[in-house]
Amino acid sequence: MTNKELKNRLASSEGQHRPSSTVSQLEARLEELQDQLQAEEREKNVLLSSNRKLERKVKELTIQIDDERQSVSNQKDQLSLRVKALKRQVDEAEEEIERLEGARKKAQRELEEQHELNEQLQNRVKALEKEAWRKAARSAVADSSLQDEQLSSDEEFDSAYGPSSIASLLNEPNLQTSSC
Repeated sequence: MTNKELKNRLASSEGQHRPSSTVSQLEARLEELQDQLQAEEREKNVLLSSNRKLERKVKELTIQIDDERQSVSNQKDQLSLRVKALKRQVDEAEEEIERLEGARKKAQRELEEQHELNEQLQNRVKALEKEAWRKAARSAVADSSLQDEQLSSDEEFDSAYGPSSIASLLNEPNLQTSSC
């Protein structure tokens, strides 16, 4: 019952001249109902206020969750791009390693070939030096009185002629050498 209805009832009951005890009971009941109504309205207002606060909180949390989802999505995209870039760098580095390994193997082969060629040339120079020494020794034997002494061993050759005498022998015009 509302406040107006109660007042109307009270007014109509006063018009009928009910006993004062009934009126006082109705007035007490009216006051009690008014207090109850006010308490319920206060409770309703508190609940509405709490409800509005909760709705605002839900809205804020929804916005925050959406922002975090967007942030996570952006981070995921950035990480994906970073992973692709790193994979590309790894592929490029592997290609560079393969290229350098190929170049190293080629340089190793060329070095080995140069060592072999160097050995061949040293052997050829040694052979030419021996040949030059023998020719020089023969001509020296013919020209000198030391015809009985002939140098024949490599040790005698090495001790008899130094690098400068061999170079001068190699430059003689009557010494013919074949190209290697």
